[in-house]
Amino acid sequence: MKNLELDAGMALTAERCYPSSTLIPIRPATMSTTSLKLSDELKQRAANAAQELGITPHAFMVDAIRRAADHAEQRAVFVAQAQAARAEMLQSGEGIDDRTAREYLRQRVDGKQTGKPGTTSWQK
Repeated sequence: MKNLELDAGMALTAERCYPSSTLIPIRPATMSTTSLKLSDELKQRAANAAQELGITPHAFMVDAIRRAADHAEQRAVFVAQAQAARAEMLQSGEGIDDRTAREYLRQRVDGKQTGKPGTTSWQK
């Protein structure tokens, strides 16, 4: 087993049940057991996917839950940023015209270097 030190006493541990290239963050001595009730069909799908990846069904499910939690946390940050931007726009009365924003995004997608568009008053 190989441990790498992280902040706040966390470690990255490669366990035998995981492929050697997969490092799973764990907290020493804080792992708990959780029971999942899965339909036979979903359990078989998870087992098949795990086998295809060369990992155990357990490792597959742990990774799926970790990814879902990561996604939910990222979504919450995105929503909070959007709400803060909206509040700032409502307070300042300024924003970026939709055509200007689209053109800016098109140029960025095309890999062109472009400056951020300026804001204008949207209040009349």
